[in-house]
Amino acid sequence: MTNLFDMNYVNNLSEAWNISLEGFYSDNIKKYLNETGIPEEGISTIFSNAAKTLSYCPNPNTIIHEQETGIVIGKVQSGKTSNFISLISLAFDNSYDIAIVLGGTKKPLLQQNSDRIKEYFSSIKNEVFVLNTKENEDHLTEENIRKFIQRGKKIIIVGLKHVKHINAIINIFKNNDLCEKPVLIIDDEGDEYSLNTKVKQKKESSTYSAILSFKNTLQKHCYVSVTATPQANLLINKIDELSPDFGVLVPPGEGYCGLDVFHTDNTYTVTIPANEEPLIDVGIPASLKKSLAMFFVACAIQGHRTHRKDKLSMLIHISQFKKDHNVEYEKIQTLIDEWTQKTSNKKDISYQSVYKIMKDAYEEYEKGVVRDFPQFDEIEDEIIFAIKNSHVHKINGDNTLNGEDEFYDYNIYVGGTMLGRGLTIKGLCITYITRTAKNSSNVDTVQQRARWFGYKTKYLDLCRIFAVSKILNEFMDIRDHEEDLWQTIEMTNSQGIDFKNMPRIFSLSDNLKPTRSSVAEVESYTFYSWNKQRVFQDDEAYTKSNINIINRYKKNNEQQLQTINQRNGAPFLILRDADYFSVYSEFLEKFIFPEASKLNQGILAKLYQLLKYKNLTPNIDVIWMRDGKTSKHPVNNETKIISNYFVGRNPKDLSKPANYEGDDKHFIRANTMQLQIHMIENKETGFISPTLAIYLPNEIISKLTGLIVQKDI
Repeated sequence: MTNLFDMNYVNNLSEAWNISLEGFYSDNIKKYLNETGIPEEGISTIFSNAAKTLSYCPNPNTIIHEQETGIVIGKVQSGKTSNFISLISLAFDNSYDIAIVLGGTKKPLLQQNSDRIKEYFSSIKNEVFVLNTKENEDHLTEENIRKFIQRGKKIIIVGLKHVKHINAIINIFKNNDLCEKPVLIIDDEGDEYSLNTKVKQKKESSTYSAILSFKNTLQKHCYVSVTATPQANLLINKIDELSPDFGVLVPPGEGYCGLDVFHTDNTYTVTIPANEEPLIDVGIPASLKKSLAMFFVACAIQGHRTHRKDKLSMLIHISQFKKDHNVEYEKIQTLIDEWTQKTSNKKDISYQSVYKIMKDAYEEYEKGVVRDFPQFDEIEDEIIFAIKNSHVHKINGDNTLNGEDEFYDYNIYVGGTMLGRGLTIKGLCITYITRTAKNSSNVDTVQQRARWFGYKTKYLDLCRIFAVSKILNEFMDIRDHEEDLWQTIEMTNSQGIDFKNMPRIFSLSDNLKPTRSSVAEVESYTFYSWNKQRVFQDDEAYTKSNINIINRYKKNNEQQLQTINQRNGAPFLILRDADYFSVYSEFLEKFIFPEASKLNQGILAKLYQLLKYKNLTPNIDVIWMRDGKTSKHPVNNETKIISNYFVGRNPKDLSKPANYEGDDKHFIRANTMQLQIHMIENKETGFISPTLAIYLPNEIISKLTGLIVQKDI
């Protein structure tokens, strides 16, 4: 029986459609994932997320022309490939015939991406044709693609994020009816290279321009950016064609080790002394020798546990410059050669110097909680074996990895930028990293260097990150930032807020920037004391709904309402000391704001999230201002802006005692929020609509610090 995915959560789609979770292609991918060790529950979660993503994509069975742009957000090193391959397989089972995968800019990555995708579909390789824009250039024609589809084949075209490669794909769909076929586009690492890097110059960067041309060639498609570092995608201008219409969070599988594991305390981190001379300037620093020794001891311990079934690796990331990589490589290789020679005979006196280094490293592990911890003499020979059977790889633009690491039991990778995205490092155990920005670092850049994240619970006790204090502090701050970002998206989706209207307000330390300024700029954000709805709601249906919400809330609390009379005017009704979170869920969350209002559901959801996160439990006074009477004000016909609707002090003469201090002061109480409900009447049309204003006391504002917001360019 076909399992239909529940579509109740789908919002703002032109036509909701049912997603079949069972089918030929997805069943084969599920089988592959199971064979790689992912449990049934994990596979079910992957496909549930894939179905959620696919539900936002255009229904392939309609003739409606649709173009959707979305973002799928995972965690660094949490298996994003498995997730987007599952999405592709599910799309194939639901009437999509073509998928495009764009990833990286380097030719070796093109082949690596193609081979990886082919591996997933290896059991049905005769049914799914994986073509890339270099090796299969001659076959990438409109005629061939059409013939493949007519034969019932599914097509995956893999290309680089490069104008030439993207144009080659465009030519397949240009000037023929293939452009009407539904297409799923996967932008792997969608925050890298794809976005416009010339926003400030009011120009378009070449790759970005090519991607827009491709999108505009296709009449029905979904462009899905897949990334673990979505800061740039979320902070670009909302009218940008690559700004996501929807966002799906993909939680990592059970046993994932990420920010919370490695950067909550110093269990797995070692601080490199600030006064230590770097490797480039002197000989090998003591911290690097220690890290190498701990690596070989870790290899020995794990080899002892598993009878050498596991391969472990080490990453050394010191500089971005190739000339430095040569120096690093030579010095490290020389040291390992020296250790290899000195351990060739344990009776030789020279062996004692290596013995001491390894024994010290062993004792470092002994201080921690290490399971199945052997005695040193039990693993002494295993340490020597690890030293002799390790291999150092230099990875940069001049030296790529072509599978040579499969030949060795233990691998040490030395390099720069290419050790970041794209490269798969199996069995990473020890990381030594000193490369950092001189000033403020970018969150997305720093996170992408965290190759130590991932599934490694079976040897987590042996993992260590050697880094300078600046890097370790940055990861601590990024942990809080990532949690806030995920909570913001979760709340946006759970409350049905349109993704475009999600507040781009994120917690971030002053020491960090979210992303590169060439793509998206940010500025500090502060909640004001008074947060007023300045845009008039003139939609009749929405206004009626808002009035019903207000009246229902008033009725539910009528026993607690106080009436305060002011001279001859209409009375004020006040609900004192209400619980803010109850007011939010029973009233504010349901209120419909005009689209242009800066006080909106997104801002209120963010405020709710921050108060919860900061463990603040404020009370709020809810006030029906001049209940039973409207306030007549002019409303701009175009912008719908209401003139200042707050009533001022009475009398205005400050030398005379006040009968009324004014709407913004009269009812203020320390440590108490305030919600004012004004019934505004459009002076020109006579239309009446409730308008809200929210007050935050300084005691709360002072705790809502360290926020950044999208900056309009």
